[in-house]
Amino acid sequence: MIVERQKQLVLSPVGISLFFNSLESDEKDLRREINQHSNDVELPSELAAQAGELAQRAAEKLHTGSVSERRRLSAELNGLYALYENHLEASADMHLLVATDTALGKKAAETIENFLREDIGIKNIDTFVPSKLSTGSVANFSYGIKELLNHFEKIIPPYSAQEYKIIFNLTGGFKSLQGYLNIIGMFYADRLVYIFERSDELLNIPRLPLKIDEAKLNPYANELARLAAGGVYLRSELHITGALLDVDGNKDATLSDWGQLLWNRLKDPLLAEKLLELPYIEYENSFKKDWKKFKDKSLRIKLQETVCQASVMLEEAKGDITALKRSGGMLYDNYEEKRLPSGLPIGHFRIDDGNRVTCTYQGNKLSLRHFGSHDYTERAEGVR
Repeated sequence: MIVERQKQLVLSPVGISLFFNSLESDEKDLRREINQHSNDVELPSELAAQAGELAQRAAEKLHTGSVSERRRLSAELNGLYALYENHLEASADMHLLVATDTALGKKAAETIENFLREDIGIKNIDTFVPSKLSTGSVANFSYGIKELLNHFEKIIPPYSAQEYKIIFNLTGGFKSLQGYLNIIGMFYADRLVYIFERSDELLNIPRLPLKIDEAKLNPYANELARLAAGGVYLRSELHITGALLDVDGNKDATLSDWGQLLWNRLKDPLLAEKLLELPYIEYENSFKKDWKKFKDKSLRIKLQETVCQASVMLEEAKGDITALKRSGGMLYDNYEEKRLPSGLPIGHFRIDDGNRVTCTYQGNKLSLRHFGSHDYTERAEGVR
């Protein structure tokens, strides 16, 4: 009897080893140029042309090379071939390449993706490039890591729910990114694999039984939610432990990489359980009734994340409602044909494509009235 193997989501960070390993011994000047410009978003024109030619050379070597030659050329492929016991082929597995937001990083990932897609026949493959992710500066690296964490939170849980095994192939990529992914993988991956130095043997990195103590973070849910929505606050205004924050020279605090990771891991039950107390936001009884009525956890979570964004925008604008009107995501507007008996306009903004919140704004308070589908909220307000 043939036992079907469990499907896998395999994540592989991509570096530029493919280019270095495709250089000839007499191309030392080009090696030095690549090293010097490894974090550039755009390359000097001459180097860009050389990099294009080098990518073509690497692609040809991958196309014509043996398995052992391919493994020597690319650290990422070395890990993948080891993971699949040298039988890398089309399957139901999903592959995600993570590239740095640099010219060479994106070119290397493009070359490897094309090889896996065209030569190996793997169709379930995608490349994700977190904005600003590079080792050029701490600020850019941190920004990129946060975007990567949000992407992981968006895609990995649904694959896990479909019983995919989550594999972090950490053989390739830059060492700084490998270090972060090693820790991140403790929260997201079922298995972390690595090839030690230049051997062919796959090393399994044990996943530690880490568990977030939600009870200790629950009291700070309001602060964490606002920080995750992009809020910037004086360190003295916050009660959160310092490890979850990045604090600049002006004592302004934002959510750190690890703060973002922990929030992503614990936010769903917190946001689905009860309404947050937020600056500039109040909830009318009609809204609280809708909250009790709509049991869809994903809708509740999306609702609270959107309201957190509205709260942060109003904080930054010191209560100026036009801040919400300028937001292309919320599409805040007032109903032209409907007002309260007092003459106060009834506004509305978007949670997602199908759901809305109705509200009024007076005295620096956004008072939420109803939420639900577009049809429901309009009926509730008597618009139709």
